[in-house]
Amino acid sequence: MTKKDYCHLTLWQRYKIEALLKAGHKAPFIAKHLKVSPSTICREFKRNKRKTGKYNAPFAQEISEEKKERFAHTRKFSPAMERFIKDKLSTEQWSPEQISGY
Repeated sequence: MTKKDYCHLTLWQRYKIEALLKAGHKAPFIAKHLKVSPSTICREFKRNKRKTGKYNAPFAQEISEEKKERFAHTRKFSPAMERFIKDKLSTEQWSPEQISGY
């Protein structure tokens, strides 16, 4: 698989992953069946499993869509942003971690 072949997993693929997991198959088999890299499947499990540790296709799709939406627009460091950061650092004693999380 080359870099040009990369694409996001679809909801249909996520349902297939969930079904194959329930059938007891491992990541390499699932990857081969879906024609994706085994690392794609491993990352999918790691990023999109529930707190119980189980994989759920609709939940994984929801997380994926939220991430796409959140990072869809480019962020720019504007003068207004610089003023905001300086204000939070000096006046309100925010840490850099708090500011980046905001």
